[in-house]
Amino acid sequence: MSANRLFLVCSHHPKLEDAFCIGERLGNDVQYIAPNLKRMDDWYLKHMECGRSMDHFQLAYHRPQDWDVPQPAEGSVAGGVRLALVNGSH
Repeated sequence: MSANRLFLVCSHHPKLEDAFCIGERLGNDVQYIAPNLKRMDDWYLKHMECGRSMDHFQLAYHRPQDWDVPQPAEGSVAGGVRLALVNGSH
């Protein structure tokens, strides 16, 4: 299972099955893999006439961006541990 996938989405057809997968990140140290450009051209042709403006495409992540990257502990947690250690030593 990939860590995350990056999609090109037509704003008039936002469902996952209508999006074009640009690439996927297999883990924190792996770069995105380039998409098949012929398939991308076909996708653009299919969705070119969907909107009034030319730029009705956007990028979207399958899951929230950086969902699998550990977040640093909150300062209040670390401060609370230090305070408990100081109070416990008296």
